[in-house]
Amino acid sequence: MFGHMFKAIPIAFRMILKDPVNFILAIIPTIIALALYVSTIIYCYRQSDRLAALFRGYIYIGEENDFLAKILTAVAILFVFLIMSWTFVVVVGIIAAPFNSMMSSRIEKRLVLQVEGPNREETFEKINNTLWQTFKNEFKKLFFILIVSVLAFVFHWIPFLYPVGVILIALMLAVQFVDYSWSRSNMTFGACVKDVFKNIVPYSLSGLFFLMMITVPLVNAFISAYATSYYTVLWLYRQNKIAE
Repeated sequence: MFGHMFKAIPIAFRMILKDPVNFILAIIPTIIALALYVSTIIYCYRQSDRLAALFRGYIYIGEENDFLAKILTAVAILFVFLIMSWTFVVVVGIIAAPFNSMMSSRIEKRLVLQVEGPNREETFEKINNTLWQTFKNEFKKLFFILIVSVLAFVFHWIPFLYPVGVILIALMLAVQFVDYSWSRSNMTFGACVKDVFKNIVPYSLSGLFFLMMITVPLVNAFISAYATSYYTVLWLYRQNKIAE
């Protein structure tokens, strides 16, 4: 059980770094993610004058007004970092869904069938053709994750159930990426639930690791692609589709 968790780590890295197409699929959402970070922070910084204007009716000394505006700007930027740290994987997960789906498919073909996936042109053509269906599946998954997340949030307010809430969030994070393999295998809802209970320990423990990583600014911009690769490899191991 634990052996699969650790074996999947280097393989997941190789599947991205040694395949130029997978690397492109991974880097595009990352660029979008970094652009969101930078543009949001720049926007907050540019609003410092507006923040200062809100207090001109209460603070009449210019230097104090400017100093307060700088403090508020710094607080706003910090707040943006905190919010994006917790929501980034979900937001980027939606943006990256078609790219991650194709990456997961290519990794499975490479490991199971020992064949190369489609080339770059064919890959992006397929992404374009399946774009709506991918987003449709992603929003269905997001709705389910939201329900469980609300349940986990409630558990956080009950001290003795707090660990259960953390495990649920970690498990849902794992499910978000395992779902690419489930969808490709056309697994029913019952089969997906059965897979979760069968692999609840490796999914939860690895989910805890990724849960910690998404709180690290900039690092979480790369989590979506790597988690997709990792859980594809882990799922293949757990399904005995690749050799030990």
